[in-house]
Amino acid sequence: MLFKFRNLAMNTPTPNQQKAIESKGNILVVAGAGAGKTRTLVQRCVAFLLDENSPGSLEEVLMVTFTEAAAAEMRKRIRGMLEEKLRDTPENLHLAEQLALLDCARICTLHSFCFQLVREHFHSLNLDPQINILPDEQSTLLAREVLDDLMLEIYAGKSSIAAPVQQLISEHGRGWDQPIRDLVRRLHAYT
Repeated sequence: MLFKFRNLAMNTPTPNQQKAIESKGNILVVAGAGAGKTRTLVQRCVAFLLDENSPGSLEEVLMVTFTEAAAAEMRKRIRGMLEEKLRDTPENLHLAEQLALLDCARICTLHSFCFQLVREHFHSLNLDPQINILPDEQSTLLAREVLDDLMLEIYAGKSSIAAPVQQLISEHGRGWDQPIRDLVRRLHAYT
């Protein structure tokens, strides 16, 4: 199920946010900055964990976002809400268990979740079990080397796109390939 939110700075959930909080099953929340995604997802998670008929577990939850800051904020807010509920009902063992599970809960960035999947299934993907993510500095250097090699092929006429790229460099770079290289890097970063 997909829910779109408008950018509204309100403390009470909008009708779409309330539907997202109360809906059963998997959902995808799409909204711009400041629209209340984090608050809505946190409330949805806590509602799932506190369901009177069938309380859920953080072991069943996957909350994925784009930034580490948003993931940390979701975890912090869930902790705060669970601690508040536990203060009201200290005998609730389910709440205590959920608080204990929170640090291991799958609340993460999309990139870290995908990397976790790759690590768990490296054998099916025919990858080295010691696979790791390149640090930004190394990936930038590697990308520069690949682009250098590609440009050498273009200048040598060994590529099927050599003539159009040479023309692009001539017309838009005024014979200098740096603006084209910068454009390629920006397009790569954007994609």
